[in-house]
Amino acid sequence: MSNLLSDLSIAIYAEPLSGFRDTAAIRDLNNPLAVVMLLIDYETECSMSGIVTLLGNSAGSRLPETITALKLIGCDSHATCLAQIQEIAKQSGMTYDAIQKDRSSLSEFTVTSFHALHGDQWDDAAEMIRSIHDTIDFDDFWIKLNAYVERHEEELRSHIER
Repeated sequence: MSNLLSDLSIAIYAEPLSGFRDTAAIRDLNNPLAVVMLLIDYETECSMSGIVTLLGNSAGSRLPETITALKLIGCDSHATCLAQIQEIAKQSGMTYDAIQKDRSSLSEFTVTSFHALHGDQWDDAAEMIRSIHDTIDFDDFWIKLNAYVERHEEELRSHIER
């Protein structure tokens, strides 16, 4: 990982960059910072909680933009896998809105599992989704994200140095 990508991986979770997620700016794929943030958020969420959990959180709400961001950095097969995952989730009713609806009855800071919250209603879809996601080459993802960061180094550095 390049130094800049490493710096961004930390800086995007602190002010002022963390506030970028709260605006529509994170969905603007003409902005290299949005591309990098979407992809780092996606990879971080998948690493920490898994792809199924990602579908119901804020990173999952930006899945269409994440798929396009993957294409922008040259990860076409990865984008195809994520689009398949999105379609399986949609067809099974495991959408961001449906997951959030189940969560709406929880108190703030409640810790629970996906299964405890949703039961077995999405077990088959979740299994298919995990199976597809397990085929993704994250080494290729990091190589291509590094190359993208290098191509946009000047603009991305300006966000860190503000």
